[in-house]
Amino acid sequence: MILKVEGVSVKLGSAEVLKNITFHANKGEMIAILGPNGSGKTTLLRTIFGILKPFRGVVYLERDSIGYLPQEVAETKLKAIEVVLLGRARDFGAIKIPKKKDYEIAMKALKEVRIEHLANRIFSELSGGEKQRVLIARLLAQEPEILLLDEPTAHLDLSAQIEIMGLLRELANNRVVIVAMHDINLALSFASKIIMMKNGEIRYAGRPSEVMSEQSIREIFGIDAIVKKHGRIYVIPRIKSVQNGKWVHVICGGGSGRALIEMLSEKGYRVSTGVINVLDSDWEAIQEINGVAIDEAPFSEISDESFRRNLEVIAKADAVVLANLVVGKGNFKNLLCALKSAEMEKLVVVNSTPFSERNFCGEEAERIYEEILRKSIVVESEEGVLDALRELLDRR
Repeated sequence: MILKVEGVSVKLGSAEVLKNITFHANKGEMIAILGPNGSGKTTLLRTIFGILKPFRGVVYLERDSIGYLPQEVAETKLKAIEVVLLGRARDFGAIKIPKKKDYEIAMKALKEVRIEHLANRIFSELSGGEKQRVLIARLLAQEPEILLLDEPTAHLDLSAQIEIMGLLRELANNRVVIVAMHDINLALSFASKIIMMKNGEIRYAGRPSEVMSEQSIREIFGIDAIVKKHGRIYVIPRIKSVQNGKWVHVICGGGSGRALIEMLSEKGYRVSTGVINVLDSDWEAIQEINGVAIDEAPFSEISDESFRRNLEVIAKADAVVLANLVVGKGNFKNLLCALKSAEMEKLVVVNSTPFSERNFCGEEAERIYEEILRKSIVVESEEGVLDALRELLDRR
């Protein structure tokens, strides 16, 4: 055990901001601390590092080898290697000049975060992700066994966020890495342990599968969410909307329905989708609005049972929208469902791309699609769907 926090409580002024915090960390663990603003995440990191002193409890360190990266870091005209060398400042000696050994350790740190080629670049001229790697290298230059990082992915684009979290996961192989963050799904993708805090207390702690649930999300963040497990655990917030009483079923897949789903939900329609594969971006979109999906396992063809269920939903819906989806062997039965919807005179078709460019099922699919177009209201973009729906629903 490298770190043990035992019964720690901290006051800032008269307010008790940490209350009886207890947990431990072992080498090889990457721990994510989650919680809303004001929950005590940053205070806990500062206390472990020694900036704040508990009035009760104690922090045990196996060795005095710990590094801390706060969230806000000032810009500088220093070179990347010079920024990293700041992590060696306590070892410079009385004359405060880095030695050859310090340069070697700094370059080793830059190499470990895979940016040694940026050593002589000006820090302020680097990208957000590159800057964060330099700052992590500055931590590594201290040769710590415990890394504490406060919001290490804040202000980074998605690609850089994933790269930084992946790097931290690698660094945790022979260290302890503790990160305070807001992004639940990013934490779940990389952390081996989750700590969930609220009002200065640890409410949940353990492996992601042990602590992440719809109940814990509701308690900690005050929101309704869906917690799913498909290889890994991920969280989808539920979006509530005022419904206008009309039910629109969207035949989509591969991202073709996301804009439609969001637009229809915003306009108050009750929205369902089918048949779509679990983890498809359209599937995630329907989960986000708390809609109903007729779904299949990832990468699976539409089964006869799902086909039947889709037809049952279509029969009950007030209207159906066929998105501008690609048709292949796996989802060919969705084209048959669209034809059935057209025959029931309740179909709007989004035909923004020539079907020949989206058809991977040959002449039969081409023939069916032409019949669908003859029996439907056809629009050229998602924006035209709302007017088409009003026209269709006024007829019924």
